[in-house]
Amino acid sequence: MELRSYSLGYKPPTFSAVYADYVVYEQYRHEFMNQPRARAALLHGGLVWRLALHSIGFDALPSVLDGISREAVPFGLMLSTDGQTYFDDELSEEEIDFICGTYYIYDNAGNVRKISWWPRPQAWATSGLNVGFWSTRCEQWFQKRLDNIRDGVSRNRHLSTNDVNGPMTNSQWKASIKFNPGMNKMRKNVQAACCSFLATKASGKIIFSVVTCTFLSSCLAFTEN
Repeated sequence: MELRSYSLGYKPPTFSAVYADYVVYEQYRHEFMNQPRARAALLHGGLVWRLALHSIGFDALPSVLDGISREAVPFGLMLSTDGQTYFDDELSEEEIDFICGTYYIYDNAGNVRKISWWPRPQAWATSGLNVGFWSTRCEQWFQKRLDNIRDGVSRNRHLSTNDVNGPMTNSQWKASIKFNPGMNKMRKNVQAACCSFLATKASGKIIFSVVTCTFLSSCLAFTEN
């Protein structure tokens, strides 16, 4: 089985994205979401999950429960425990970059920086929108960002200098979606409490990362409500 790779590619330093570039990116993303391993995007959560739903619709959500895709064994995640081996669908870092609409910009010295239409997980994880579930505020921000791209990105290449609604670097995204500065500190404190609880109070055999994420999400949801 051969795995097809998806990428928006490398661009020269002079590259300035316009709205037509966003349309092409969306078309490619829709195509990717029709691949079997797109199930991994729905499992990923956060903004990657929402972008997946934007491509394939909410009706696709129950399909996650159908089990792993045929691409999970050769290309997905493998977990071995107690003599048993388990597989699940997983996205590569390049696929996550692609889903977020990432371009790789190279300079004459051979250095590469990334710009993306949507914040990549590193920026999302430290933002005030990352509260452990997809909140009403997250959806409002998502729809506003879509509108800004549609209405605010230049249609012509020669007019596209410094489009504020175009692709941004990771640092720019972090500043753009920081919002409540106390959220990141609260998230770290809750995560530390979860880890402490699991290390000292939990009994039985558990998959640490799964329980941590589930417990953390519940705590954050309760806190915001």
